[in-house]
Amino acid sequence: MSQMLIPHTPAEACRMLAEGGRIACAGATNLYVDRQKGKYTDLDIVSLHQLDELKHIIHAEDGWHVGSLVVFDVIENKFKNTGCMDALAKAASEVGGPQIRNRGTLGGNILSASPAADTVPVMLVLDAQLVLIGTEGKRIVPINGFMKGPGKTGIRSDEILTEIIFPEKKGSTSFRKVGKRNALAISIVNVAVYMEKEAEKITDIAIAVGSAGPTALRACRTEQLLKGREIPETEEKWQQLKEQVCECLQEDITPIDDIRATASYRRTVACNIIMQLVRNLWEVTEA
Repeated sequence: MSQMLIPHTPAEACRMLAEGGRIACAGATNLYVDRQKGKYTDLDIVSLHQLDELKHIIHAEDGWHVGSLVVFDVIENKFKNTGCMDALAKAASEVGGPQIRNRGTLGGNILSASPAADTVPVMLVLDAQLVLIGTEGKRIVPINGFMKGPGKTGIRSDEILTEIIFPEKKGSTSFRKVGKRNALAISIVNVAVYMEKEAEKITDIAIAVGSAGPTALRACRTEQLLKGREIPETEEKWQQLKEQVCECLQEDITPIDDIRATASYRRTVACNIIMQLVRNLWEVTEA
């Protein structure tokens, strides 16, 4: 029978994990479900819940530093209506129900590596950096490319995620999730958009889509299409742009048919959401 181990420092947690046959957890909202399904039952659990040094939110010169154990409810309350970080608050507000949001952590949303994870698209468009520590030291890696597939990431067996760094950004963000119902639903598609503009011209843009591939991913071809564009002058030109976006998106995402939706439906919804978010950000008048 497996046992639970409780480290008192991040270094101790790494040493425990290095011995093998163990798995780290924080809020355990995913782990409990997985174990009910028979997964990880042969592994010891290294619970990180007492590592208070991983529950920080600090605004530094290089951006926001958010501890990996910060829960969704805290993220929502901290970043709501705070410029480009507001999209992270919006995404956090739509994770599960109140119980999950008071227990689940930002780090867990990353390391569970679900293609439908709600906060990950926002972190992708904000170019978040992940701070990992292990028995051999610390390393910082971009979140883009860190998820390798469903349930798979680039973390090493002796490492823990300690914090997420969000670089300072001057643009605006938006997030939208589509599920079968308004709450307690896994995303059919979720989208985050980051935009910088001068007058009516897009100078920088990042788009990320979840539930449309083996991981949440950046829509790079669509970004290239939109960067440098000036705002369409007529509804006809808006429609022409939408058709171009949908065409590019065909190459950016690889959705599948499953019990929640068809691949075709996901493609259509993803294109519609991207255009809605892009238009909202593009047309807003800055104070």
